Amino acid sequence: MSTLKTVQEIISGVGGEQNIDNAWHCMTRLRFDLKDKSKVDVEKIKGLEAVLGAQFNQDQFQVILGPKVTEYYNALAKELKIGDADQEEHKDSQPEKKTGLVTLFMNIVSGVFGPIVPAIAGAGMIKGLLSGLLALGYISDQSPTVQIINMIASGVFT
Repeated sequence: MSTLKTVQEIISGVGGEQNIDNAWHCMTRLRFDLKDKSKVDVEKIKGLEAVLGAQFNQDQFQVILGPKVTEYYNALAKELKIGDADQEEHKDSQPEKKTGLVTLFMNIVSGVFGPIVPAIAGAGMIKGLLSGLLALGYISDQSPTVQIINMIASGVFT
């Protein structure tokens, strides 16, 4: 199924263009503010080939598409005729929504730590591999190469 056809099915699944208040994306998800959440056909959207999942998260409806989400968002923006100017104009016409303290805190934490998660995961894998090889006796902790690799992996956490 083409990107455009998938986007059209998603729009239909969320209740049509008239039910979409706002749409944007993050690293892996299309995110929607909807006027009427009862119009959403979650199972229809989950059944689409490109969709990895769909869920409501507080006041948002999220469609999980993976790393190619930008392609889908660009097609969605063309379908809905939204762009940077339209979004700014649309934001000004909307009353500002209050977010809870916990939600605000979690948004800040995820914004701060989100970009470094891949480095932390990679360093953790390297340290785990080194620990396993050391425990099995395949390598020595006195080796300068092992010490340098361990130091580099530890540097991410420092």
